[in-house]
Amino acid sequence: MVPDGDLTERAVKSGLWASAITAGNRGLQIVTLVVIAGLLGPTALGLLGIALLTLAVLEVFSNLGMDAALIQRREANVDAYLDTAWVMQVVRGVVLAVVAWTIAPHAAVFFGEPRSVDLIRAIGFSPLLLGLRNPAVMYFQKNLEFHRQFGYQLSGTVVDVSVALVLAITTGSVWALVLGKLAGDVTRTLVSYLIHDYRPSVRADLSKGRELFGYGKWIMGASITAFLLGQGDDVFVGWFLGATALGLYQLAYRLANAPATEITKVISSTMFPTYSKLQDDRSAVRAAYFRVLQFTSFLTFPMSVGILVTAPLFVTGFLGEEWLPMVPVLQVLTLWGLLLSVGANVGPLFRALGRPDLETKVKVWKLLVVALLIYPATDAYGVVGTAGAVIVASLLTSEPLANYWGLKLIDGTVRQFARTLAYPTATSLAMGGVVYAVRESVTLAPAVEFVVLVVVGMAAYAGAVLVVESTTDYDVGSMLSLIRRNLA
Repeated sequence: MVPDGDLTERAVKSGLWASAITAGNRGLQIVTLVVIAGLLGPTALGLLGIALLTLAVLEVFSNLGMDAALIQRREANVDAYLDTAWVMQVVRGVVLAVVAWTIAPHAAVFFGEPRSVDLIRAIGFSPLLLGLRNPAVMYFQKNLEFHRQFGYQLSGTVVDVSVALVLAITTGSVWALVLGKLAGDVTRTLVSYLIHDYRPSVRADLSKGRELFGYGKWIMGASITAFLLGQGDDVFVGWFLGATALGLYQLAYRLANAPATEITKVISSTMFPTYSKLQDDRSAVRAAYFRVLQFTSFLTFPMSVGILVTAPLFVTGFLGEEWLPMVPVLQVLTLWGLLLSVGANVGPLFRALGRPDLETKVKVWKLLVVALLIYPATDAYGVVGTAGAVIVASLLTSEPLANYWGLKLIDGTVRQFARTLAYPTATSLAMGGVVYAVRESVTLAPAVEFVVLVVVGMAAYAGAVLVVESTTDYDVGSMLSLIRRNLA
């Protein structure tokens, strides 16, 4: 499983390792979040959400895009840039920690939650801890060495969730999540020096810094608009509806978008460096893009449909009745997650082909529509209206624009795009129909019924895929065979 061979084989093996990273990281985090949500309730999660949102605002408006700039460069060895990148990240971390400490009382007033002041100040040390990490860990992505990235990432996650769970059970305080995150950050920084032998020094080259920032500024622009789109709704909910509503909305978002965001994060992390290496051969990029789109939709579509159908049972069985107002929000956001799983494949394409500006422009258009819709929708329908505003904005702007420009860059066709998505759409809807029918005809304890429906859904989807494989030329078999060969 060490990524070797030609670029395709390395990309596939790296994708499997990246999948393991995501499954390990997010699997542990989501299980921990569900357990702690049941212990602490939505208000506590909302207070943590306020602290994380404040930090996210500071981080996104100071995102230098160093890693992306280094990964995108054609040369294999970028050691000459690492010291400069490290110094810039450390300085950024110090500045953010100071700013977070200073503005914490003002942020608490903005959200109407004075209990969040100390949480904001504590979590503000996270960028500094991560800024001190070894800058050479960037090579794990650049060189598709995701087996090494696995150890680096998962070490921090294991410490994070272990500390958070122990403290949540013993203290019943939201501080469990804050201290868990900081412990995970310290662990990742320490491991980064154990897993790579590069040692940075306090040395900066202004010309190299400007060169990196010339590319990174577009990443910053995309990050700012991505934050406003991805978490601007959280900020609005926290300000307009309060901490409890924010806790409900944020957990619904995490659960609803887990398939889309985590799988597409894997795709992005592996395909950005892969596309970068192929950037001079557009036909190869086009073939890789459609293969990735096929694989992504094959996984995310049934997972999203499954969440949509089983949401009431999951919430009742694993979180408790105080979380029931989250169900409609969870179902609406699941639809957005499905859209995201398609559009998110285009981001790595824009960056690798030297057009990060397109990603920023797409998000700006969507942001304008969300800004117009979010207040009246939330005022009329609460957090469900907030989720609806996000979906409508996606359908009107970001999804059609991103996919149109992506296809244009690689000389792809709308027909091929639609055909790639047609089969997972049909098989996922068939699966959803079967699961819904079983749900309506069976009455068990909610947690038990949820598990039963998951098994039924997996069997139904497998059957639908077999029908597609035997009656069409969608070629699911070769895709699965490629994965099996690289697991051998």
